Amino acid sequence: MISVQDIGELRFDFSNTNEVLACRTDRRPCCKTQPNRFGDWTYNNGTIIGTRGSSGIDYFRSRDDNQMIYLSLRSSATNPPTGEFCCVIQYYKNVTQLACIELGKCLY
Repeated sequence: MISVQDIGELRFDFSNTNEVLACRTDRRPCCKTQPNRFGDWTYNNGTIIGTRGSSGIDYFRSRDDNQMIYLSLRSSATNPPTGEFCCVIQYYKNVTQLACIELGKCLY
């Protein structure tokens, strides 16, 4: 389990990628290059997590050109949801790469 308190908010310049959750794929091209925008993070109920510009959410997803999909926790989040979160990357029509982690709250 990873503590929610250990997740930061990704900066616009991607200079703090060690502070957020990262999912990497071997798929080339991937994540941010048009028209290949693959890779999402999902909540434990399967709902896709929105981007930085989405309002009213505690987490957001970012992609870069280096085959990475990041999950960030907004610094303004007060009670973020916990549970299983998954990085999902569509490879082909019926083939998906999936990596899941458990986010929880520490009691310290």
